[in-house]
Amino acid sequence: MTETLDNLIDRPEEISKVHVHIPYPNDSRTQWRQWLASISATLSMVAVGTVYGWTTTMLTRLEKNKDVPLQITSDEGSWIVSIAVITSMAGSFIGACLADLFGRKKCLLSTSVFFISGWIIVIFANNVIWLYVSRVILGIGVGMSYTTNPMYVSEVADINIRGALGTLIAVNVFTGSLITCSVGPFVSYNTLGIVLLSIAVIFVVSFVFFPESPYYLAMKDQEGEALQAIMYFKGCSNDEARRELDIIIKNINENQINSEDWRMKTKRLLSHNNRKAFVMILGLIVTQQLSGNFTTMQYLSKFFDAANIGINSDYATIIVFAVGLVSGGVSTITVEKAGRRPLLILSALFCSITLGILAVYLLLNSRKIDLTAVNLLPVLLVILFVIAYQVGIGTLPNALIGELFPTSAKSIAGAAITISDGVLGFVVSKLYQIIGDALGEHYVYFFFGGFCFVAFVFILYYIPETKNKSFGEIQEELANSCVKFSVKKCWRSSENDHRTRGGNSDDRIV
Repeated sequence: MTETLDNLIDRPEEISKVHVHIPYPNDSRTQWRQWLASISATLSMVAVGTVYGWTTTMLTRLEKNKDVPLQITSDEGSWIVSIAVITSMAGSFIGACLADLFGRKKCLLSTSVFFISGWIIVIFANNVIWLYVSRVILGIGVGMSYTTNPMYVSEVADINIRGALGTLIAVNVFTGSLITCSVGPFVSYNTLGIVLLSIAVIFVVSFVFFPESPYYLAMKDQEGEALQAIMYFKGCSNDEARRELDIIIKNINENQINSEDWRMKTKRLLSHNNRKAFVMILGLIVTQQLSGNFTTMQYLSKFFDAANIGINSDYATIIVFAVGLVSGGVSTITVEKAGRRPLLILSALFCSITLGILAVYLLLNSRKIDLTAVNLLPVLLVILFVIAYQVGIGTLPNALIGELFPTSAKSIAGAAITISDGVLGFVVSKLYQIIGDALGEHYVYFFFGGFCFVAFVFILYYIPETKNKSFGEIQEELANSCVKFSVKKCWRSSENDHRTRGGNSDDRIV
């Protein structure tokens, strides 16, 4: 349903329940500043990617004491991977608090303190204890970034590019990992640390000039600053920005709770719609971890060494991350046309297939069967898995966090999801090494493939489409939706949405 603001002025209670189309006298609006701001903000996710990529490229060198200032054991390596996952949970709480108290922008900028200090410690570390300390600090920065980025990006983006900008969060994690894995094998230990530190500095220099989220400013009754932010991001006139600000304020008022009262925030999270949204997002986050992507990427170089792939494992790792980055870019380009559900469904299905075949290969390899003729198959399968993963499961959950939750619940929801992700990530990363050493990696990948099929069924029956829908429409659908969706309905609704809405840039989140 599409109505003008004038038609709703006497029915403010319905503002958040309809798709509002605001007719403007000219086509002067622009979205390029939204793209620039989101790209700049998600440079903090490039820094997150460097935290993950460093272990991918450095663990083997540290265990073999190859041109590094210290040597570690395999168990110490698993703790280096896991510690950052653990402390990211604390970082999510810190990020949620800072984002609500001081703003999304200031919270994102503060993550650079943790990234810069963490890499300085890495550069000067001469024993494994200092590496543990660095991972504690870097993990906090990771948690803060993961919690705050979806909030900022979703609050500055127009509806018709909101999904695309949301995918930048995951895409830039792969960017950071690719940079690290491309540079790491060819430079010294200290040089790599300096390169990774510089990424955090570049993020600060580029992002400091962009405005705060207009939603946050309106929530803090800073209407003048919110108006200026809307005019900056949308490229619209003062009158046009005032109309949009009025809608934002009405939306906030309908969902407003005491932002300082975390008990009330938790209660808000447990409301009917937010419970549904939380289960949906949590299911996708669990899928991310139990697909094996995180652990596979962390141990990728070691994995290729053990699989006898026949080529240099460093080069194979670079290829995998490069393909992952391109695949994430495909998701960014296609998500607004294809929709969220179709991409998630295809992603889960193809992840399950590729992981199942990989598990069979690893089983045959463990039985000492000669696989020389197909020794490049693991590289090909990992590449296909990364493509399938990045097109949907890897990129879209972060975008959906910003779409499914109201402004007042985003911080606590983001923190709760990041904590759940951290707990599961720690368990999986530790068990991956333990089970792989004790029973064989093929058991691990059979489990990963099986869970991706479970996720395929979950997405098919439980995840709704949010493409080109206002916040009010999404909330109404959450309130009225049943659990079951059909594949035919999924594809038809995506096509109809695109035809009827046409990706109108004047449609706004209400």
